[in-house]
Amino acid sequence: EDLDSDEEGGGGGRGRENSNYSVFSGVVEEKAAACKAVASYAHHCPVAFRGYIDQFVDKMGNMADYMHEMVRMQAHAALARLAQCALLGAPPPTGNLSAMPAVDAALNAAQRAMLEDDDRDAVAAAMEAAAEVVKSVGAAAGGGIAHLHSAGHITGLADHCLAVLEGRAMCQEGEDEEGGGGAGGEDEEEDEEAELGQIVLEGCAELLPALATIAGASFAPAFKPHFAALLRRTGANRPEGQRSVAYATLVEVVRAIGSAATPVVPLALPGCLRELRAAETAGLRRNCTYCAGVMVEVGGAAAAPFHGALAQALAHLLSSKEPDRGVRDNAASSAARLLSVDGCAAVRDPAVGPPLVSLFLAALPLVEDFEEAASAYGGVCALLRSGDPGVSAHVPRMLQVIGQVAAEEAGKEAEEPITAQGGEADRVPAEVLAAMGRTVADLLAQFPAQISPVLAALPAEHQTAVRALMPPA
Repeated sequence: EDLDSDEEGGGGGRGRENSNYSVFSGVVEEKAAACKAVASYAHHCPVAFRGYIDQFVDKMGNMADYMHEMVRMQAHAALARLAQCALLGAPPPTGNLSAMPAVDAALNAAQRAMLEDDDRDAVAAAMEAAAEVVKSVGAAAGGGIAHLHSAGHITGLADHCLAVLEGRAMCQEGEDEEGGGGAGGEDEEEDEEAELGQIVLEGCAELLPALATIAGASFAPAFKPHFAALLRRTGANRPEGQRSVAYATLVEVVRAIGSAATPVVPLALPGCLRELRAAETAGLRRNCTYCAGVMVEVGGAAAAPFHGALAQALAHLLSSKEPDRGVRDNAASSAARLLSVDGCAAVRDPAVGPPLVSLFLAALPLVEDFEEAASAYGGVCALLRSGDPGVSAHVPRMLQVIGQVAAEEAGKEAEEPITAQGGEADRVPAEVLAAMGRTVADLLAQFPAQISPVLAALPAEHQTAVRALMPPA
């Protein structure tokens, strides 16, 4: 079938004048399935499919403007896969410029959707597809990053993200800017409207950090209006889901920008701390706990006035009173960041260090969110290496944690080795384990009389696992 044909006469186009064309027909189903098949071929058979990319780029671009949102959604996904396939076949340093026509097609289609499409699901799909393309260009390096700037993709996509955050996008017409839901109606209808409004914000949460990662610190000045819009989205009058997405977006952009984002830290932290105490949903508590930790890490002196308040808020989340284990894992990571910042200065603060160190170690090892392993266990290593007198009493517990983690990971590896196909979701990264092994080895070399008895007191299985992590003598 010719993807550009339409036996039922619906034609292309997807503006407000075509918003009533939402009947799901056999033709629509076939076109959506065809787009999905193109994406699958490009993703799973990139070498074999490489010679066909040019034949499908224009067709998928046309389908991204098709009258039915389901086809548009699948077309955006297909364009992203075509761009990724083209990048794989055009390695750096200069070769990946030959992949830019496919990259341009995907990102131009995404910008059209963000500007003109009135369906929020389709816009969210376009933004997520654009994020994948931007990340792939960044990973490929070469001349692709410069091309994204010179072609106007970074600026254009960032501007469209701002329109979404400010509620000005075509797909947000009729959205209640203050409450995030529909204008009136029954509670069920308002809940559905709020959920639809959150979907497009989640697309922005994927795309904006990807753009910031590509641009780096230079993105900081351009981020100011986005930050203001995100901060408005965190207001107490907003639905918790919307606030959660806003904080998730904010923290990832701050991470990407780094110290250049310091000015926003004292503005964002009060809201984070409020949510740690009052948020009803685990998702919001989790995102704000993570956000607060990153803000403290990035903010330096600008975040120092908030250290005490954050330590108090984390005390509750680290205890068994917090029912969600993912929140506790994020609280452990946030505590590690707070305790490690500025040469472990917080450890020497009597109002922060002693109680927080104990609660932090009691919350380990991680159970659910292993993405926090680098921060949480990196914090353990930093404390062990600090040599601070306030830490010495906790050395046995820290080595117990390392022993337990080492043994658990050795058991997981024996049952299901990590392969190129995955298996890493519930695993501590190898580089984190190696850092723990080096820390123990260094301590043992420096303080054999103090460390050897502590290691000898560990269960035999834990001792063996720890020694397996240590570098050869």
